[in-house]
Amino acid sequence: MTKKQNIEELQDRMKYSGFGETLNQELEKKIKAGISDFELAVTKEVGEKKLDYGLHFRKSDEGKYYYNGFDAKLTNPDGKEQSQRFYQNQGISAKEAFNLLEGRAVFKSLFNKEGERYNAWLQLDLGAKDEKGQHPVTQYHQNYGFKLEDAVKELPLRNMNSPEQLDLLLYSLKKGNRHEVDIEGSESRVLLEANPKYKTMNVYDGEGKRMKSSVMKAAQEQVKAEANQNPQAKSRSKGVKV
Repeated sequence: MTKKQNIEELQDRMKYSGFGETLNQELEKKIKAGISDFELAVTKEVGEKKLDYGLHFRKSDEGKYYYNGFDAKLTNPDGKEQSQRFYQNQGISAKEAFNLLEGRAVFKSLFNKEGERYNAWLQLDLGAKDEKGQHPVTQYHQNYGFKLEDAVKELPLRNMNSPEQLDLLLYSLKKGNRHEVDIEGSESRVLLEANPKYKTMNVYDGEGKRMKSSVMKAAQEQVKAEANQNPQAKSRSKGVKV
């Protein structure tokens, strides 16, 4: 591999990890200067919150440069901070790191020590740190019992009228996003997030306040009642086909 190919490979890695192309020139400059180990810094803003990233690169004995992962620090408007180092073999993107530092779970395809692939939800224990200052990572494996599609199907969703819309919702939730949807029993749009620990979905109103389960249950009962009166109402109300 030539130095040019090495640089282009790393630039692609940064791009597809969600860091864009703003660091390309700085990366190229560091590699051409022959610096053994270096860090590239970038700051992003999400609303009033700030994210500081430090991307780590290392030169091997053979002269090839490798991307080793990144540090991420989330600073809230009140000054409270959460930070974590994410390694390249975890495959965590910049946006997924933000969601993890917010306390949400992300769904990843990983490999065990034997090289076998498995799927798991990852979630940081933000209330604890190990001796290296890292938050422990809890994994909810595919056999844990949480099935995202089934959890979504239980919700009385509106305006979810095509497989493409459902696929987009599931993809977004697996990334750890809070996804905006329409739901029966609420005049305004609400936010969904996956909660694999308790095998359910969290629902928030437009102000980010957790909606009570009694409200959701009433909405679900309304949909069931409409479905009993008119079999076609169920598919119109939920719009979810699995």
